[in-house]
Amino acid sequence: MKYLTLDVRALALMRMCIASVILLDLGIRLTDLEAFYANTGVMPLDMLFEHDWNAYFISFHAISGLWQVQLLLFLFSFFCGVMLFIGYRTKLFTFLSWLMMLSLHNRNGLILQGGDDLLRMVLFWGVFLPWGARYSCDHLIDRVDRTGPQVFTAATVAYVLQICYIYTGSALLKGPEWSRDFTAMYYAYSLDQITYPVIKYFYYYPELLKKCTMVAYYFELLVPVLFFIPFRHQLFRSLAVISIIFFHLLNLSTLFIGLFPLIGVATSIGILPASAMDAFDRRMQGLKKRVRTSFTGIAFLASFVVKWKRPSYTHSLLKERVRTATLVFLIFFVFDWNFSNLSFIRSRLSDHLRFIGYGLRLDQNWGMFAPGVFKDDGWYILQGITEDQKEVDLLTGKEPDYRKPGHIVSMFKNDRWRKYSENMIFSENEFMRGYYCNYSRRIWNEKHPECKVKTVRIIYMEEFTLPDYQYSLPRKNILWECLD
Repeated sequence: MKYLTLDVRALALMRMCIASVILLDLGIRLTDLEAFYANTGVMPLDMLFEHDWNAYFISFHAISGLWQVQLLLFLFSFFCGVMLFIGYRTKLFTFLSWLMMLSLHNRNGLILQGGDDLLRMVLFWGVFLPWGARYSCDHLIDRVDRTGPQVFTAATVAYVLQICYIYTGSALLKGPEWSRDFTAMYYAYSLDQITYPVIKYFYYYPELLKKCTMVAYYFELLVPVLFFIPFRHQLFRSLAVISIIFFHLLNLSTLFIGLFPLIGVATSIGILPASAMDAFDRRMQGLKKRVRTSFTGIAFLASFVVKWKRPSYTHSLLKERVRTATLVFLIFFVFDWNFSNLSFIRSRLSDHLRFIGYGLRLDQNWGMFAPGVFKDDGWYILQGITEDQKEVDLLTGKEPDYRKPGHIVSMFKNDRWRKYSENMIFSENEFMRGYYCNYSRRIWNEKHPECKVKTVRIIYMEEFTLPDYQYSLPRKNILWECLD
């Protein structure tokens, strides 16, 4: 069973990587504090509770629409992320980081993507993982090695299965564009909303795109197999992690999909075998003493900030059995949820326990570009009309130009705005448009008092993706109009 164990140093390194991503994510979200989390933005609480709320959701961010309250919650989340990174009271701050992330995700689900679900899920399993046993303040303070170098528990099984769901689960949800026609990459790289300019260097090679589609599909389908090969398992695990890292770095350089690639890389680190971590330790040998001294000092200071009871290591057989039984149940629950996402499954056990999935946010669906790639491409124009009937595009500050922009991705401040704009296209999300329209007009008028607009139209220039490089004439759609 040794090939099924995980290295505690790899789990610790994953903890630090995940904490770093959390801090980066919070920093990016903080730039849109009012827009996405306050009542004066595009997602006020009345809209949330009416259109995008689930009765089982938990969210501290939904207790107030004041941006000042949101700022305090962000600062607390940031503090928890720092404590998680240094590994001080690791279990406590893992739980708090997960709880604050769950709260944040429930506050505005219209800007979430698959990477957010992945980060939240791995952080949830991290509550039960011994990822504070190395590279942490806890380990330096305790000075006792209470966890062996290799671990195999219900929590490690849950974590590895979660990584399997992302790749194999995603591949099983994909349709003929991926598994038979191999045209998915053509359609994905035709989406100007998410592709970087570098795509043009290989976009017009259809055979190459077909081969890339085939490689991507079978990579997702089969890469988790490398986790479980019993012979030379350290080599195969290293190859699996390297392949995953390469896959996400390629996506990072070609597709505008936010932090998903970084999250994918960070969450795979825990699978690294002992041989890889031995090499990592050797390379970090020169920094070890300085890092140890720094972490010891930080832990000393943190102990004055966080007044918390000293960790108890008393073994309780009953407590351990309850914990294991709970984890086993959740493993089967999450497996059933993922398995039931397949098209040929008609019912699922988790249907009767839906409150658990939504309450803990264990609900998940890894249908990225599945079963087929989204074909409805295009770009936005916010046509503002002033009192003297002059027109201005609120997105560019210039006169509206209906010609296709050179780089559509540059029109979005960040991926959160891209995802919000993508969701606004759908007819079932029509409720978003009025709030966005009024918010955009208010912000423009506050910043441009000399050129105030009275009327704003949200115009979507729809460009449907056709097969075989056929040209589709963009069509002008007025999604909403707000008047003063």
